[in-house]
Amino acid sequence: MPRKKNEPWFKNEANAVIGIDACRASQDWAALAKHIQDVCTARMQRADASRNGAKVQIVQSREDAEELHDTGRYLFQPPLVARDAAMFDNAMKSNGVSVVVACREPKTSLGLCPVVALGSGVTTRVQIEEPKNPTKPTCSWFDHALEELGNHILEQMNKESASRSQLDYLLAHIPASPTHTGLYNTAIALCETLVRDNG
Repeated sequence: MPRKKNEPWFKNEANAVIGIDACRASQDWAALAKHIQDVCTARMQRADASRNGAKVQIVQSREDAEELHDTGRYLFQPPLVARDAAMFDNAMKSNGVSVVVACREPKTSLGLCPVVALGSGVTTRVQIEEPKNPTKPTCSWFDHALEELGNHILEQMNKESASRSQLDYLLAHIPASPTHTGLYNTAIALCETLVRDNG
């Protein structure tokens, strides 16, 4: 059954995202850390609800996407692109449906599988091993792909830059890998550093 809008994660995530924007603008680092934790918790609840025991569903057309209304893991692939995956994710979220979405690009000349996602004004991608059966990717491969995407975001962060710059980098990139807890934990740690530095 589709998840309804009264699911706790739906309202909690929406409120936390508003709080993140407001607290970043006002530089209230302590409150920002709380809202980041709240949005992490809400997104993990949504991800947990999406893991319904069903196989990964491959989506290859906008028409197919429009017919989908159930919880689950969805892998978008060509001719669809990351923007299609993001629009689907947002539509399902607006309907209170618990899903996790990933998008792959064509196999590279080295035989690797690029996984790509949109953040807030940024695009991120990482190349991983192809699933053993590309037409039937397993749930473990799907989850691994999203974990590697988040790991890549962390690896690309300039750890020599100012704490605010690192935090802004993460806030822009977290939407591209919303199930990677390491991104949230790193962002919260940066908020705590800023509290100490400005105390």
